Amino acid sequence: MRKFKGLLLILLCLFLAGCNNEFAKQEYDSAEKIAQEGDRYAKEMSVFNPIEGGYSLTVSKFDGRETLWTKNLKEAQDVEIDFLFSLSAGQAKLVHVDADGNVTTVLECSPETSAEELVTKTVSLKSGKNRLKIVGYDCEEVELQMLFEEP
Repeated sequence: MRKFKGLLLILLCLFLAGCNNEFAKQEYDSAEKIAQEGDRYAKEMSVFNPIEGGYSLTVSKFDGRETLWTKNLKEAQDVEIDFLFSLSAGQAKLVHVDADGNVTTVLECSPETSAEELVTKTVSLKSGKNRLKIVGYDCEEVELQMLFEEP
C-alpha cells in the first residue's frame, strides 16, 4: 500500500508539472482575467530593467500575465511607444489596461510575427490608473523593449 501511495504521488506531480501552462492558454483572451489587479504567471530566467528611454524584458520561459508598467494620470493623454518584441516559441501580447478595466491589445507576437525592428504604437492613456501587461503562453526566449517618454 505504501508503494502504491508513493507511485500515485509521483504520477500526480508529473501530471501537474505537465499542465502548468493550461491556465495561461485559457486566460489569454479573457479581458476579465487580464484586467485583474493581481498577476498570475510562471517564468524562468527573467530580467526586467529600466534602460535609457524605457524598459527591457528578457525571459527564457513565460506563461501567464504580468504587469510591467503602472502610471496614475490626472489627465488623459496619448503616448507613442517604440517596441522591439520577439520570441522563439509560443504566443504573447502586450496590452494596455485603463482605469475602467478596459483591455486593449497594443502588440501581439508569435515566432512568425516578431517585431525585430522598431514598431511605433500610440497608446491612449486615460486619467486614473493605466497599466501595460505582458500576456502569453508557451513562450520561450522572449525579448521585449519599450521605448517612450514617461507621461
